[in-house]
Amino acid sequence: MAEVALRGVSKSYGNVDVIHDVSLDVGQGEFVVFVGPSGCGKSTLMRMIAGLEEVTRGDVLIGGERVNDTAARDRGVAMVFQNYALYPHMSVRDNMAFGLRNIGTPRPEIDSRIAKAAEILQLDRYLDRKPRAMSGGQRQRVAIGRAIVREPKVFLFDEPLSNLDANLRVQMRTEIARLHHRLDATMIYVTHDQTEAMTMADRIVVLRAGVIEQVGAPLDLYERPANMFVAGFLGAPKINFIKGRVAASQGNEILVELAGGTRLSALVRPGTANPGDAVTLGLRPEMLQIALDGPLPGRVEVVEQLGAVQLVYATLADGTTMVAELRDRRPPAVGADVRFALGPGIRHVFDARELSITLPEGDHQ
Repeated sequence: MAEVALRGVSKSYGNVDVIHDVSLDVGQGEFVVFVGPSGCGKSTLMRMIAGLEEVTRGDVLIGGERVNDTAARDRGVAMVFQNYALYPHMSVRDNMAFGLRNIGTPRPEIDSRIAKAAEILQLDRYLDRKPRAMSGGQRQRVAIGRAIVREPKVFLFDEPLSNLDANLRVQMRTEIARLHHRLDATMIYVTHDQTEAMTMADRIVVLRAGVIEQVGAPLDLYERPANMFVAGFLGAPKINFIKGRVAASQGNEILVELAGGTRLSALVRPGTANPGDAVTLGLRPEMLQIALDGPLPGRVEVVEQLGAVQLVYATLADGTTMVAELRDRRPPAVGADVRFALGPGIRHVFDARELSITLPEGDHQ
């Protein structure tokens, strides 16, 4: 395993810039997830690390060595793609052995590596099967096994679970996380699914339009997003955004006046908000509660029953849609008028530039 470093990396196709001056360090043995909407450049960035895309400007380093001009096969990386790309006429064993045979690996070494990978991935019973006789999850495990037998310095996963159904995705997420801990390998994983990112990563890299918006541990990004984009991208259901203006401020505390005159307090960094400033409040669904004296009146539009949790969607007087995550066996009926109160949790505040000005949680008094 090895560390990966990007130094001012950019990618252009003609006059179109798709990756803009990206710098990042991935530590040895770390599991880092690139996440962002479609077209944000996350797969392009991974392909540059793999050597499948040329770097327009900047440097890619693997294990401390610059690899811009090193062929993909010589970089010591193994990539698992969204499509399994298995040879249908070959058995699982032959699919896993194919790359090793091409580089002249001795047969006993090939057999040893396949046996080890098959044990890790619980593929022992399937080594003589053809891919068509296997499920989607089993095929993806074969694709991962083909990467493992190469014993790479770095594993690269490019949306490997996108073609699986919901249950298999959950199962494979768990298996890949276990694989990381078992191999203690450096892994970089690309996905547009924020749930995959939150549940698997040591650190998340949030990308938008070829630019890194924020890097950090999953809970750090969830609780301390740098801007509205990160706050809105991470978390399911999404955070609620309500526009307002600062009505008053004293020290770190401000009063935000919403449409209709409702005022809510929040804590911000000193000097970042003054009376009259336009701001946006961000309220996570799990902090909303229904209470008779709640300050936020609304009408229930939809109730989603998810077993122990209910998602209640309501529209406020100004037309803003809110979603509350409740744990109540008797949620309100559709069409009911309700009032939302704010329970424990951080009241995020964003300025007119959509940047967070919220007081860090450790500084809350």
